[in-house]
Amino acid sequence: MAKRVQFPFFTISLHKDIITIPMSFETGEQTTTKIYFPKAVTINKIRSIVMKALAATDAGTITCGNSVGASAGGVVTVALSSALNTENSATPTTNNTVAADSYYYLTSAKTTAGGKVLVTLEYTER
Repeated sequence: MAKRVQFPFFTISLHKDIITIPMSFETGEQTTTKIYFPKAVTINKIRSIVMKALAATDAGTITCGNSVGASAGGVVTVALSSALNTENSATPTTNNTVAADSYYYLTSAKTTAGGKVLVTLEYTER
């Protein structure tokens, strides 16, 4: 009689989530903000929506990365004169993994100040 071997079956479910961070292109408010994660994650998409119209002189950028460095494909560019509710996005391809208890950063920059955005990070727990 052959022995029977049973293998337990299980499903791994990847948990997807978002986090939203206000960012500014205003004078004295441009900064690098670190978002810490208690679990290991992969950043899949970076989205922005204009909450205060951008000044008409130049574009604003949100540059993103992890503790190792900037993410390739991880720069959201917000065009000059972008009106309320204008949306932009970027898809990072490198330096988009975050170890447990580490961070992903967002740096706002605009040569001529003016404007605000909400930035949403879409991520998957690893």
